[in-house]
Amino acid sequence: MKRRIIFLGLFLLLPLSSQAKPDDKLRQVEQQLIEKKRQQEILDAAAREASRGLEELRERMIHSTQTLQDKENEQERLENRLDELTGQIAEKSKNAAQERAQLSLMVSALVEIASRPPESLFLQNHVTTDHIHRSLLLQAILPRLKEETESAARDLAALYDLQTQLAEQKRLVSAAHDNLQKQQADLDQMISTRQGFLQRTEAQKADTARHLAALSVEARDLRQLMEKVVIPPRKQKQASRDAVALKWPVSGAVRKNFGDKDADGVTSEGMTLAAPSGAPIVAPRAGRVVFAGPFRGYGQIMILQHDSGYHSFLSGFGRIDAEMGQEVAAGEPLGVLPVKAGTKPELYFEWRRGDNPIDPSGGLEKKGL
Repeated sequence: MKRRIIFLGLFLLLPLSSQAKPDDKLRQVEQQLIEKKRQQEILDAAAREASRGLEELRERMIHSTQTLQDKENEQERLENRLDELTGQIAEKSKNAAQERAQLSLMVSALVEIASRPPESLFLQNHVTTDHIHRSLLLQAILPRLKEETESAARDLAALYDLQTQLAEQKRLVSAAHDNLQKQQADLDQMISTRQGFLQRTEAQKADTARHLAALSVEARDLRQLMEKVVIPPRKQKQASRDAVALKWPVSGAVRKNFGDKDADGVTSEGMTLAAPSGAPIVAPRAGRVVFAGPFRGYGQIMILQHDSGYHSFLSGFGRIDAEMGQEVAAGEPLGVLPVKAGTKPELYFEWRRGDNPIDPSGGLEKKGL
């Protein structure tokens, strides 16, 4: 009994911290778990917010790009009208010069007729042949002179009207150009923001660059490159093959259609489109970027993988704004055409299903050019 009392006394004399240590550790672990859970919830909420922000940004970018393409079309129409007015003014000026020359000849003839004083005619005993000729000539010239004068006045008025229209057209072209540049700057800012949302590390970018470089070295030609990057489609019904809606990758004119032959007799498996310098290039359909970068003789290219076994090939980029592995929506900007002085750069667009090239013109939306 005495020993029990001594043992109990010794136990009571132990430090309180030693007695409470297991409970404290448990509470610490529980607190850490609660904190980690709270941090995870914050991260999940931030990820959801970033995803929503990226989706909203993507919609704004698509809308902004469409607006920019519309403005490019309007700019083209304005410039075409400007060229038309310039041609009309040149033609009117030429006609006016010819009319002035004709009027000058007629006036010279009238001056010659009038050079003989009319009083001298009354002093003659009879009407001379010369007088008859002069009278007939005067009767013929005066109506023609009046007609030519009225025509010249109308042409001068039309020329003045055309020059007024030309001045206004130049103002519209200048304003449209300024608006276009602002729209492009806004889109560039959104593209920069989009890449910030994606938050790829420098290590990831370097790894992607090495992978792209390896692909470029391994693939001897474009067909081999596509075989390496495009996922083979599962067997699907062919009925839906042509029921595909596509957006124009650039807003411009068709230089070469699918199936056209070049000077060497090579048949085109895609379309060649010419558009303004620096024009945005968009995804023809929702998909995933499976290659983006330079490739053997094609310059800056991009390959997109789409659903149902489709993929698209685009070459002619001046700048690429999308990264390998990135998911893009239809109409979302992928990059821009190069800037070329005095000429319109071209984009080559191929639409394929598996190994088979398909004419994309049947699925492309109508343009408002």
